Amino acid sequence: MARVLVIDDDVPLSGMVQDWLSREEHSVHVVHTGLEGWQQIKTGQFELIILDWDLPDIHGIDIIKRFRASGGTTPIILLTGHTSVDDKESGLDSGANDYLTKPFHLKELSVRIRTLFRNLGAAPAPPKALGAGNEAVLNRANLAGTALAAKYEFLEVLGEGGLGLVFKARHAQMGKLVAVKMLQADTSGELFQARFEREAKALCRLDHQNIVSVFDFGVTEYRQPYMVIEHIEGKDLDTILETEEFIPLDAGLEIMAQVCDGLAHAHEMGILHRDMKPGNIMLKKVSGKSPIPKILDFGLAKLKDPESQDQIALTQTGQVFGSPPYMSPEQIRGRQLDERSDIYSVGCMLYEIFTGCPPFVADQAVKLMLMHLESAPESMRKVRPDLNFPEELDRIVLTTLAKDPAKRFPSMNDLRDALQWVQYNRTTQAQQ
Repeated sequence: MARVLVIDDDVPLSGMVQDWLSREEHSVHVVHTGLEGWQQIKTGQFELIILDWDLPDIHGIDIIKRFRASGGTTPIILLTGHTSVDDKESGLDSGANDYLTKPFHLKELSVRIRTLFRNLGAAPAPPKALGAGNEAVLNRANLAGTALAAKYEFLEVLGEGGLGLVFKARHAQMGKLVAVKMLQADTSGELFQARFEREAKALCRLDHQNIVSVFDFGVTEYRQPYMVIEHIEGKDLDTILETEEFIPLDAGLEIMAQVCDGLAHAHEMGILHRDMKPGNIMLKKVSGKSPIPKILDFGLAKLKDPESQDQIALTQTGQVFGSPPYMSPEQIRGRQLDERSDIYSVGCMLYEIFTGCPPFVADQAVKLMLMHLESAPESMRKVRPDLNFPEELDRIVLTTLAKDPAKRFPSMNDLRDALQWVQYNRTTQAQQ
């Protein structure tokens, strides 16, 4: 059985080829334009390409030349209505492994395929995936036959977004549960891959109990980037706020002081998060203890060193990135960022988890961004007088939300210390 890509604008013929080869237990994918075909070829997931010469957009010969020039070695059978010896010579010289003239009998195609693989040498059998009854899970990201699926038993899909999937998996030898994060095949462009790689590099540098741990990252045989990270049983703050409205003051102070401690570590290691929001804080369940907050998603992190290639579009000054309810004014303006931008975003989170709503609310992202730039936030004590916030906490949160970064806390350590001071005062008062 081989994974076969058929590229032919003759829909009836390509349909017959697909049916015939599928009956011979090949896995067949069909596209009808050269551009679609080229995009599929670049995924690297096919063991044989059956390619029409005359395609409506990119000629088959041009595709072969481009593929071979890029180092591609997948065998190619060229289909064509061109019958002259010169045409056959041109096709084979371009890098095709075989040449089949239309019309042809489907049995001849089968013979050509068997001969081609025999001449090239039998390909090694793909690794066998671990587990039983999990084929549907493996198929969500084309994991069958990969070394990754032979190392981890994929159990279920934990989450799916516009960019990727997160799986729950088990390490075969250690029996340890992990989460495997993968890009979707149709989002594996350079920008998304750069963001994904950036997250992996950032997490590999960090070692803190309040930051999710990364164990491994790489690319599958089908060129899909993946990252193996710590599996966390629990809920994120965004999910909790949907049901609880707000987080009680003492619990919120404990959580956010730890979040600040984790971010302080990241900042000390030269990493800005740049997308802090409640959905990126997971509360990990711990038996007999309070849950431990874990900071997730460093996909927009900025690595402050020469190797980070900050000139690429992902982090270039002038780019707007982040989540509008939590973006700092300088982030919205696309200016150079430092630790104080993360402090502003954490301030927005503090405001929301204590009051039940973010400091600014609007029905459009543009209006919301303008409020971050121009509007002063209401005091938490004024928004929720029923919750009796300490004056000191109100002052701390409003300081984090200053429009001018110079008027915020100078570091995440300073913000953490301020929150812990409020905790200490509340504990002391309760004991008196």
